[in-house]
Amino acid sequence: MISLAVVMACVINADAVTTLLRQATWLMVTVIILIVVQAITTRLPQPGTVPVALT
Repeated sequence: MISLAVVMACVINADAVTTLLRQATWLMVTVIILIVVQAITTRLPQPGTVPVALT
C-alpha cells in the first residue's frame, strides 16, 4: 500500500514538473519575442522625423 502511494506521488510530481517546464518554455519564448520586437522597433524611423542622410 505504501509503495503504491509512493509510485502515485512520483507520477503526480513528474506530471507537475512537466507542466511547469512547459509553462516556463512558453514564458521564455514570449520574452524572447518581446525582446526581438523591441529591438526591431528601436531601429525603425519614428513618425514625424526626417531621416538624416549619411555622408
